[in-house]
Formats: sequence, structure tokens, C-alpha cells
Amino acid sequence: MRLTPIILASLIGFIPFTSKAQTAEATPSKVSENPYAKLRGISYFFIDVITTENRIDDSEIRQDIRDTIELELRRSGLTPKELSQLSSNDNSVPLLTVEVRFDRGSIGRYAADTTLSVKDNAVISRNRETVLAETYSQTKKAVGTNDSSLNREIKSRARELVTELIEGIKKNK
Repeated sequence: MRLTPIILASLIGFIPFTSKAQTAEATPSKVSENPYAKLRGISYFFIDVITTENRIDDSEIRQDIRDTIELELRRSGLTPKELSQLSSNDNSVPLLTVEVRFDRGSIGRYAADTTLSVKDNAVISRNRETVLAETYSQTKKAVGTNDSSLNREIKSRARELVTELIEGIKKNK
């Protein structure tokens, strides 16, 4: 009879110890990866702006975004280079692409996702096709009450995205 309380006390002391060990194993270690670290050493960009719709107004917004990005890059000391329509993407790296995906829903609802991505000069041959490695990507949502307000918001989000990219690159130098 005296042996039972000793065994019971040792089991009670063992349970909290094993639960602490299990919680330590269950929580994954947090590895904070700097998304800008892969962009270290880049001193120039080829710029491309893509929209999901091919309306007449979209060519104007593409040019405005391209001009804004070029201006911000020049201010920061990075050189923007023109993306030749004749060159293939594998020759035009690092490629900074801004893609605008419009979501024109019901009446009075105008939205778009503005995505800035950088495809770096890591060219991989896969299945006899050249694949560029995307080293950075970030998206911001733009919302407007009409086309002109949506266009202003898209331009603003594109400027914010390129400014964050430039600040990240400068921190890693």
C-alpha cells in the first residue's frame, strides 16, 4: 500500500515534465527570412507593366506606372532600363514587373490587385524551356468608386510597392 502513493507521486511529477517537452517540440522554430536579401547586388532593373484588360485607358495607366517606377528608381540611384519588345525575358533580367489585375464587379464596385515582382538572373532550364526565378513579390489592393479614382489608387499602390522595394534593397547593401 505504501508503494502505491510513491508511484502515484512520481507519475504526477512526470506528467508536467513530458507535457513541457511535447510543447517545445510542437512549436516550430521561427526562421525570419529577409525577402530583400535575394536582391542584394542589383543596380539596375528592366521594367515591364502588365494589365489584365486591354482597354484604351489601360495603355495610359501602364505608361504612368512605368514613368513613376522609373522616376523612383532614378531618385534612389538604381538604373531603369527599357525592356525591348524584341528581346526575350531570359535576356532581360533583373526584370521588375508590375501586374494590375482588375476586378470590375457590380455597379459601383471597382477594385484591382497591384503586384510588383522581381525575376532575377537565375535562369533555369526545365523541360527545354527557360524559366526565370521569381525572387521577390508583393501585392497591394486598390479600391475606387469609379475608373478615375481606381486608376489613382493603382498608381499610388505601385509607387508604395516600388518605394518599399527600394528601401529593402538599400537596407541590404
